[in-house]
Amino acid sequence: MKLAFAGTPGFAATILRGLLDSEHEVGLVISQPDRPRGRGRKVTRSPVAELATEAGLPLRQPARISEVAGEISDHDALVVAAYGQILRADTLHAAPLGAWNVHASLLPRYRGAAPIERAIMAGEKETGVSLMRMDEGLDTGPFALQLRTPIPPEMTGGELTAALAELGANAVVKGMSNLAKNSLTLSEQDNGRATYAPKLGDKERVIKWSEPVEKVHDQVRALTPHIGARTEHPDWSGPIKVLRARIFEESTSEAVSGVVLPAKARILVSCGEGVLEVLELQAPGSKVLSAPDFLRGRRLEGSFSS
Repeated sequence: MKLAFAGTPGFAATILRGLLDSEHEVGLVISQPDRPRGRGRKVTRSPVAELATEAGLPLRQPARISEVAGEISDHDALVVAAYGQILRADTLHAAPLGAWNVHASLLPRYRGAAPIERAIMAGEKETGVSLMRMDEGLDTGPFALQLRTPIPPEMTGGELTAALAELGANAVVKGMSNLAKNSLTLSEQDNGRATYAPKLGDKERVIKWSEPVEKVHDQVRALTPHIGARTEHPDWSGPIKVLRARIFEESTSEAVSGVVLPAKARILVSCGEGVLEVLELQAPGSKVLSAPDFLRGRRLEGSFSS
């Protein structure tokens, strides 16, 4: 199969590398334009653009993907993974065998932009990837295959992203091989079971200490490391990111939520029910530190705001 590929972040780069290591030929790579990223706002290329350049592949970075629909039409199919734009009909139907999306959920659950974070925040025990033939809806097309994986109780969003990217690479290589042999079986999604995973808003990144400890823990691990669950403390100007934590106590705490409890070389915080132990955190303008390193030379008292 001669494929065009559209993707942007590291998740998509892993899938592209899987295709490059397969029997398929990638004749065109499309990624988002170079943009300012990170704290210094330095203009950088996306992971997919970097890999395409490294591999010597034709790379396009249009403002709108429809600008290269004519080039896509020279390929058997278009594979899309976390590209970051809605595809219009002219692009969806440009390649003779259609456009195929690798989505990081077991559709129809968690349609939308943030399926990985939303699944962890909801306390899901299992997720997976779906290879879907794209239509003009939001992740509504029929799927060709799904691969499943468990979500261990301590797994972070970053770790799950890496695991699903590897699964996604396997799914798309297998799916495109079956498509070439005309042996793909498509299954329509049950729209009645659909759930949605919209992009996370700023308020959803803030820890609500009044929630049960299990919910706070799920929020922390879902947003680690790429976003970071955050909270405020009167001793710091600006948000503190909580990047690693564990459930210290599940039973109801008598303390007010958000209170830092007395503990030697530990950071224990009362929740609406239970106690969370903060293992890694990052103060404004500082690097990520373990709790013992963070406490070295300082005391942490009072309460985090909820």
